[in-house]
Amino acid sequence: MRDALLRDLSHLPYRISTTVDARLALPNYCHTCAVVEANDDVWQVWEQAMSVADAVWLIAPETNGLLKKLTELAMSHHKKILGCGLQSIEITASKLATYFALKQAGIDTIPTFIFKNWKIEVGVWLAKPDDGAGCDSTVCFESADEMAGWLSSYNKAGSHVIQPFQAGTPASISCVMYHGKAQVLSCNKQLIEIKNNQLRCFELSYRGSLVNGMCEYWAEFEIIANKIAQAMPDLAGYVGVDVIVDGDEVIVVEINPRLTTSYVALAQAISKNPAELIINTLTHDNFNWPKLERNVIEINV
Repeated sequence: MRDALLRDLSHLPYRISTTVDARLALPNYCHTCAVVEANDDVWQVWEQAMSVADAVWLIAPETNGLLKKLTELAMSHHKKILGCGLQSIEITASKLATYFALKQAGIDTIPTFIFKNWKIEVGVWLAKPDDGAGCDSTVCFESADEMAGWLSSYNKAGSHVIQPFQAGTPASISCVMYHGKAQVLSCNKQLIEIKNNQLRCFELSYRGSLVNGMCEYWAEFEIIANKIAQAMPDLAGYVGVDVIVDGDEVIVVEINPRLTTSYVALAQAISKNPAELIINTLTHDNFNWPKLERNVIEINV
């Protein structure tokens, strides 16, 4: 994602700086790059990089409050943030809080419980970290009793939320939001692998996406994206929305207030520079969006 964003930004009239772990190769498409060594205080490195920038585009997961902390750091230096506000980051960082926000807004979503409020019933159930990203540590049990035992035995009852398994096609919406409005960039089919493990449950793994693989749902996805933007008006910049399509029904699973993997193929999928579109949306009132192509591009992780 970082390299794709740097590539797109390199075509625009900006001077670009970033940071990189010393164990990794230096990225292309940037003018300066601060290398983070093993003994460095990475937060000091990030703060120094932000202090000399005019605008900051954060690429970080919500897990462990990282995106929130980086956003607060950029705000403390009064920088233009090309991304979401703190309120929406705090809500979407929690699957439980996201569920309540979507439910309050009348948006179809999956019932979500914490262990102490979960009524054990027959059915197939998922457990996932409340603040996890993607399919990280997501498991599926065909027996509710076995899930309850797993949550207790592995000390997950306090960190995981519980959801009923929702049949359908996993998909995602890549979009740009600002001031309560949304513009869809692409409609993607998610490639999810389900495999057995040795704990008598199934593990879900994210294996990539078919960017624009769900274009037939463009109108429906656009309606949902705008409902979410209205419900959380400080969602801004690139936002990814995970959904499940079950026949004519589109159910929201979670909201990602930052770049998602699908961004990697966006430039090719829409034949436009997505970074330019996002920046123009955030910096120009009533920006007139161009017509986007809907090429289907596969990403494998």
